[in-house]
Amino acid sequence: MKRVCAPGGRGAVIDTEASPDAAKAAEFNRMEKLRDPSHVRTMPLTELRGLFAPVGLPSPRVSNYGLESDLESLLARSFPLPGDADKIRAIFTASLGDDRFGIPLVRDGERLRYAYPIAILVPDRPAA
Repeated sequence: MKRVCAPGGRGAVIDTEASPDAAKAAEFNRMEKLRDPSHVRTMPLTELRGLFAPVGLPSPRVSNYGLESDLESLLARSFPLPGDADKIRAIFTASLGDDRFGIPLVRDGERLRYAYPIAILVPDRPAA
């Protein structure tokens, strides 16, 4: 971001934010890997914040929102391998009872609704 941004320009990191609880983050990443085999890892906010200073960018301002949808819509725009969609449904259903991956989930009739936590990180412009 620093290398390709025009002088005086501004960049942002906008990504799903993992739970700060390591076990919940690991379960979320396991589910995401089933949903999209190209997934590597969702990072917690502290790690996302830590991406800036090592490359000489100032600490970012952070805002958050929940990206809301339902499980079947998520699966329709995902790339699970054969049989993995059922595993994902089972993980979501189990998380309704024990919050195993740390995202808000509710049952709405036959649908499971969720809100992925999204972090928006924008570094302040460095002084000229």
